[in-house]
Amino acid sequence: MKIFDDHDVVLKHTLPVRLFHWCLVLGFLPAGITGIVLFFRPFGQEGMHFVMQIHIVGAWLLTLACICFFIFQPKRVAAFWREIFSWTKRDIDWMKVSGGYPQKIFLGKEISVPLMRKMNSGQKLMGIFVFFGAVIIIVTGGILYVALPLVPKETAWYVDKIHLVVGICLLGAVCDGHIPLGMYNWQEFICMFGDGTIKVKDAAKHNKLWVEEDIEKVK
Repeated sequence: MKIFDDHDVVLKHTLPVRLFHWCLVLGFLPAGITGIVLFFRPFGQEGMHFVMQIHIVGAWLLTLACICFFIFQPKRVAAFWREIFSWTKRDIDWMKVSGGYPQKIFLGKEISVPLMRKMNSGQKLMGIFVFFGAVIIIVTGGILYVALPLVPKETAWYVDKIHLVVGICLLGAVCDGHIPLGMYNWQEFICMFGDGTIKVKDAAKHNKLWVEEDIEKVK
């Protein structure tokens, strides 16, 4: 076990990871919200055209961010895959109590929660959902944007519905779960969208096994 002082600071998220998350926020959220607007079509032709342009820009930012991160950070991508697809009994036990969040948020009560590494079990599940969801919406969105005139109408209809349903589910998971819980754990939130560092005492609250085994202090 490594020994740290409470005020020691460690690097949890590298610059490429932080930039990638910024691109996900600036790309996916505008694309997702405008996707809902495009479905309901509340504006006139000019208004909907403007919304579509925002949707396309957000989609391109999301797509390029994913492609660049995959190309330039293959080791981090591989580490991410290993983490999200590595499940043990500890993860099952964590999920059974939802990480203790319902008790903390709604009852103000702390309960015993299995110790976690760098990602908790909820983040692993979210990572799996985001990975497959992003692949699906990028592929289906690409077909609708580039190849729509080339595919049969029936195929285009199914592609459009898959794009819509997966996009709504992904947007709901991000906005209803990932972002609120991220902001609830404020130190973790500013770590990801700030300089990537966090105090050891704050990291140990959610990632005690990572603190004990994997981290190095920022000099």
